Amino acid sequence: MTNPAKQKPGLIWRRILEDLAPFPGRFQLSWQVALVCSIAAAVSMTFRIPEAAISLYLVIFLMKRDALNNCIMALGLVLLAGLVVAGMVPLISATADSPAVRLAIIFGASFVFLYLSSATMLGEQAAIVGLIIAFLLTLVSDVPVANIADQGLLMAWKMVLVPMAVMFLFSLVAGPAPQRLVRDKIAERLRCAADLCENGEHPGALRKLLSEGNQALLQQMMLTRMLRLAPRSETLWLTGAVATSYQVLVYASRHANLAAGETCPEHAAALHRLADRVAAGEIPTPADACGTDLPVHDPIMEVLAKLAMPDGGGQPDVSSPELVSADALTNPEHLRFALKTASAALLCYLLYTGIHWDGIHTAMITCYVASLGSVGETVHKLVLRIGGCLVGAALGVASLFFIMPYITSVGGLMILVFLGVLAGAWVSSGSERINYAGVQIALAFLLTVLNDFGPSFEFSQASDRIIGILVGNLVVFLVFTRFWPKSALLAAGEKLSKAAVLLERATERVSPSARTGDIAEVHSVLAEADRLIETAVFETAHVHPRGMDRTSLRAAVEELRHLAIELACGEVSPNQTRSSLAETLAKPGLLPASSDSSSHDIATLCRGGA
Repeated sequence: MTNPAKQKPGLIWRRILEDLAPFPGRFQLSWQVALVCSIAAAVSMTFRIPEAAISLYLVIFLMKRDALNNCIMALGLVLLAGLVVAGMVPLISATADSPAVRLAIIFGASFVFLYLSSATMLGEQAAIVGLIIAFLLTLVSDVPVANIADQGLLMAWKMVLVPMAVMFLFSLVAGPAPQRLVRDKIAERLRCAADLCENGEHPGALRKLLSEGNQALLQQMMLTRMLRLAPRSETLWLTGAVATSYQVLVYASRHANLAAGETCPEHAAALHRLADRVAAGEIPTPADACGTDLPVHDPIMEVLAKLAMPDGGGQPDVSSPELVSADALTNPEHLRFALKTASAALLCYLLYTGIHWDGIHTAMITCYVASLGSVGETVHKLVLRIGGCLVGAALGVASLFFIMPYITSVGGLMILVFLGVLAGAWVSSGSERINYAGVQIALAFLLTVLNDFGPSFEFSQASDRIIGILVGNLVVFLVFTRFWPKSALLAAGEKLSKAAVLLERATERVSPSARTGDIAEVHSVLAEADRLIETAVFETAHVHPRGMDRTSLRAAVEELRHLAIELACGEVSPNQTRSSLAETLAKPGLLPASSDSSSHDIATLCRGGA
């Protein structure tokens, strides 16, 4: 196993600088998150709503570039929180005099919602609901029963209402519309393809764009069409252009491979013309997509010609999101994840209540947001959480020493919150290698500077909450590495099998647009496998399944990626694709020595993929 600490320092610093480098839209999202947090902080201070730092965490965690998604998320969470708070009244009454029953309900509710977070599309939003229920029940011993309904529950709902209302209003007024984001993404794809044709080599952005797939963009366009946010002609063209622009990327990447460094200025010029037209908010014309000195049946130009059609090249199938995982009732990993996380949260609660140190209650909160499926993912997230926590705490302490003495109003506090969150939001808007560290930088900073209903100089509360985060990290690490540890390599093997199934399905497609949709999904799944293989360096050797290794898995991922591109470009037949697929998956190092149910799909494909 490769230890992250033993990697070359130069490589580590180069990756950090790459992850912190600016890209289109990064600064815009960062200042918007910071501004929403500063406004929400001012509202919380003015109306004396407690736990402002944890309240603002929802904005940092949930806010995206898509204004429509932010509005839907804000409304949904406020309504869901209202239902949860209303349903808590009988639970609190039933558990007020029985600590044992309260513990059982905390564990049971946490288990149910954590299971839903693993087995349904709710994901981390379900974990947040479980956290709200558990956190409210822990207040029973601190707040008189007669005051819980009108104080504790109402304040808990306000903690969700204030940041979500500010995020909703800001997104409604100033957020970018989904059709604008889709148009920008299409233009970005065309410019990336132009760079391939100009430079004759693969830029770093190509793999990222391929791995994003089409599903999220098509769903944005579906909502745009349903809510009539744009003219019908525009939504029709954008929906078709999503799939066509992906085809352009695939053909351009294959052309760059075959040309071996050769350039094609005609292709590049046509792509730049199309990108400029799309970025300007216009629908391209046939003149934009033509190349004068190219063969009539040039494959790239044939795809580009589709962008000049009124439907953008054909309307792709938009599959509905999978509400419940196909293995929700059969895969024991969902139950194990919920059991481990709920147990870790309950242990933290028993720990800080047993030693009468309620200031470290952030230990329990940590368990709900730091747990992931595999050991590698969990430890990677813990490293980011600890690193981000220490950086944010350092920024907060420096602010208490050097800035807070000069702040005398809520306006000054808003500026401080804006600057601190801006730094965290910049990091959190980056790649998955570092984005969670940004969330922790902002949260630790807010926990340090927002301890009261105004400028704070209290160090003890801030230090207690930081210690709580570290304690929660330790408990999650011990639970996830000691009970049913699942290797990231095994999870990567499962993603590899899913990609193989999708690729085999693509061979049966007759429609080019349907095949492109499957190919895009293959690249998305393979990107997840790549990420899991990378996080395997955070695991100890005993966690790795015997017979599996990172090198073989990574090689198989690359082979499937190239095979998908060849199939999309029509360079291999469906039968050749199935044969190559079976040969790739039959290679050693992809299955554990004792194959279990989690690797059943790969084993099946290896035996019968041809």
